[in-house]
Amino acid sequence: MAWRDRPLPACAILLVLAPLLAGCRIEVPVSPDAPASDSMMTTAPEPSGDASGGLSELPPLPRADIVGNDMTFDRGSYIEEADTVAFSDGLSRAPGWSQEKVLVNGESVYVSDAGCTASLRSTPPQGPLVVSGNDRASTEALFRFLDPSILPEYLVTTDWLWGASPAESTASIEFLTYVQDAAGDHPASAISLRLFEATGTGLAFIISCPSDEQLTAASVEVRSSISVVPPG
Repeated sequence: MAWRDRPLPACAILLVLAPLLAGCRIEVPVSPDAPASDSMMTTAPEPSGDASGGLSELPPLPRADIVGNDMTFDRGSYIEEADTVAFSDGLSRAPGWSQEKVLVNGESVYVSDAGCTASLRSTPPQGPLVVSGNDRASTEALFRFLDPSILPEYLVTTDWLWGASPAESTASIEFLTYVQDAAGDHPASAISLRLFEATGTGLAFIISCPSDEQLTAASVEVRSSISVVPPG
């Protein structure tokens, strides 16, 4: 069975990250100050090359340039520890989509007339998974926690809108995305994550559809209808 045809395993740790995806619930590790067994912990990957991305190594920029330009992974350290990164969505106003849940424990859920489901969620602190100075490696560690068989080479970089609202966004922000083709009773699905090293929190955007073709179309609709709101 190809890796894209595997449903994610049923996970049961403590804090729910997203609703049903390919027949299971995806959950995230406990916060750093809570006790955790060995099974809850993940060793974060070492950054390759000079990928620390520490703020001291980045050229200083005015705040307007930080929030107005593309937030690539290597610019993640421009986000400060006290910042909050959230999402702004207009998906409920997109043709064929309706809102099923709005910001319940940080999650909003939408359904489409085509039978697709979209979950937009912010995560609680993910201290055990954070790789200092490296948003990409931190995000890879979160994927590996969800399923150890999800290797970095299975992830693709996707661009989402970076701005106060979808209509006002003029820049993009990078996420890592894992796609599963529809197989048997399991729907096609795509999970996009970014774990922000500076804040220790993340965002998760999950789309699930009956077929691969519907997933492709729904992904375009969702990505054009929500934005990640820059801090400050």
